[in-house]
Amino acid sequence: MARSPLDVWLYDTVVGHLTEPKRGQLRLDFTDDAETRFRPGSAILSTSMPVNTARRPNGIAVRAFFHGLLPEGTNRRTLEAELGVAAGDDFGLLTALGRDCAGAVVLLPAGSPAPTAVWDPTAVDQAWVDDAVAHIDERPLGVDTAVRVSLAGAQQKLLLVRHPDGGWARPTNGTPSTHILKPQDMRFPAYAAAEVFCLALARRQGLSDVDAWEEHFGSRPVAVVARYDRRSGPDGTVTRIHQEDAAQARALDLSARPAAKYETRGGPSLRAVADLLDTFGSQQDRLRLLALTTLNVVVGNADAHAKNLSLLHPDASTVTLAPAYDITPTTFYRGIPTPDGPKDLTDELGMFINGRRSIHKVTADDLITEGTRWGIFERQARATVLSTIKEIGDALSDAAHESGVPEQLVAFVAERAEALRRGRAAGTLEQTTSRSLDDDLPPQRRRASTSALEVAELVDTTDHAAPTPPSITAPAPTALGAPTSPGKVRCPHTNLDGTRCKIELLPGSTCRAHHWTAPSR
Repeated sequence: MARSPLDVWLYDTVVGHLTEPKRGQLRLDFTDDAETRFRPGSAILSTSMPVNTARRPNGIAVRAFFHGLLPEGTNRRTLEAELGVAAGDDFGLLTALGRDCAGAVVLLPAGSPAPTAVWDPTAVDQAWVDDAVAHIDERPLGVDTAVRVSLAGAQQKLLLVRHPDGGWARPTNGTPSTHILKPQDMRFPAYAAAEVFCLALARRQGLSDVDAWEEHFGSRPVAVVARYDRRSGPDGTVTRIHQEDAAQARALDLSARPAAKYETRGGPSLRAVADLLDTFGSQQDRLRLLALTTLNVVVGNADAHAKNLSLLHPDASTVTLAPAYDITPTTFYRGIPTPDGPKDLTDELGMFINGRRSIHKVTADDLITEGTRWGIFERQARATVLSTIKEIGDALSDAAHESGVPEQLVAFVAERAEALRRGRAAGTLEQTTSRSLDDDLPPQRRRASTSALEVAELVDTTDHAAPTPPSITAPAPTALGAPTSPGKVRCPHTNLDGTRCKIELLPGSTCRAHHWTAPSR
């Protein structure tokens, strides 16, 4: 039996009807109102699906866009089980969660009242938020019978409304959420503060207007991030601003291959995103994309993929690069506990830069050349890259003070910025990254590494909400590491999982995981 269609609301207009001609297939019929309100050919919904009542898209573009609104990984599986939705049933999950999605899209049963009239948040106290964070595994996004919200990603998140007085409320009955709370995965020390730090740097480069801070709920650190696709009015009411990520904009269907958001798995390149901005945006947007790419290299964020770059659609004729979000120094972290032993997050770039696969091997010249491949003049590309590197260095102290990150992370970023400034590869000077993909080691001697996606999806016995593990700074060694290979000593420190470090060092060299330098002879 065919299921009831969904009205696709965008701002104050039903722009289409989403149906399921057969199980697993989605079809979108644009309405006459969509053409009247936004004009024929407008990319207001998606650059991959211009408004056209003569077309009834039912293929990859429709599936890519609407699948891209839904949670991923464990979050999705938990919600499917709780809501009685069959595994992989996009239409069923959109029906259940579509009242508040990324951007301005709202999905409601056909004939429902306009969502723009809905403002019905339910105030909660600190104890409620503490409990919601503590049980985020059981209630992803804060979903229950009164809260039906959707947001892409595999990371644990809680969606709330923040009142002007600083109080919290639940986005009940279709109320738009305003803030994303990201409980820290306790395998990654200071991870919440690290995201706040990176967003503070982005704000200082004019790459983001996203407000973010770290707050503790219960005993767990949480990164609190304001949604850039929401605008609050003086009376506290909230307006949705439409956006889509690069995977949706490029009609990249991730329903069967979620890892395809990475270029190495068939995902789009930076140039593909720049081409979208060339077609629908402006030269300034491409320069901002180049500055954002430079920021990612400086902070060591190798996980910038097609779901972590987005486009804003504030009106029928405007497409701009969205503010920076989801920036974390992924390659700063080593020895993440997994069932197979400690692993490092990979240094493989989500999107390659001038053909470089390793974020540690990228130079300023690589960034400049990448920009020229997008059609940016070499002089402009050079000025953008070099000024961004300098400004990040100048902003480190203030951003660190604002976020409270460990000194080691600040040094990690400072060393990368200095290496790029000197014309060298980003990982040349810093002492805390994982081994480069480009290092010529035989496979049996390479340290195990994994992508951020794979780490997030690992099912292990680690309690992610457990008390904070040892700080990034390991305790001072009690004795010189025992000799192993001729002429080398072993780092005497202990990894976060309790095992002894196995790094062997020549005199005067430094263990990048523990900041311990072997004594010179």
